[in-house]
Amino acid sequence: MSSFDRRSVLLAHNAGVWEGCFIRLDGRGVESERFGTRLLVQESGGQIEAALTYLNTGKVATMGFAEPPDLMAISPEGHWSLGPDRTGPWFAVMELCLVDGERRRRVVVRHGAERLESVVVVVEARPGLADPAPAAPLRAAVLEGVDGPACTWQLSADLTLTTALERRIGDSLAVTLRWQSTPGRELVLERVYGANGLPQVAPALV
Repeated sequence: MSSFDRRSVLLAHNAGVWEGCFIRLDGRGVESERFGTRLLVQESGGQIEAALTYLNTGKVATMGFAEPPDLMAISPEGHWSLGPDRTGPWFAVMELCLVDGERRRRVVVRHGAERLESVVVVVEARPGLADPAPAAPLRAAVLEGVDGPACTWQLSADLTLTTALERRIGDSLAVTLRWQSTPGRELVLERVYGANGLPQVAPALV
């Protein structure tokens, strides 16, 4: 992959206002809560700032950074992922985001020391764009072809998530998000940690 300006690419594809729906699933893929959000990502005073408003409570969570964190993997198409610097016999949280023009899909996956604990599915679009979230309550369907500890969940008609349901010391750990954003166009993002606990594979568009 040729070098590119990670910061500029991140802003070009992800800055601005995103209206979203957060859906929290438990470790069995069953919805436990959902709420609407409004996210503003902007550059101000040399900082990239993100302000997330929870529409159910009015609470605002903010974060900012001058440069994308080293742990943030960014593709030339603007997709990105975040995760720990290494995994081990403790919890691990990974966030993956696929962006296609005025629409995005994100997941926040939390693995406990022994098993998958929760998944947050985020459906986002620019204001005024109709891009409905899956009907409530969401219950992820398990697809055929479960391979070892990994399992693929159908989160919606166009979105799947593959990751381990259980963990053992020395296992690799991967999260793969697939989104058929339009007919015939599938976006794929993956974050993988090897048996040594270190990041192994950067996100890729397939």
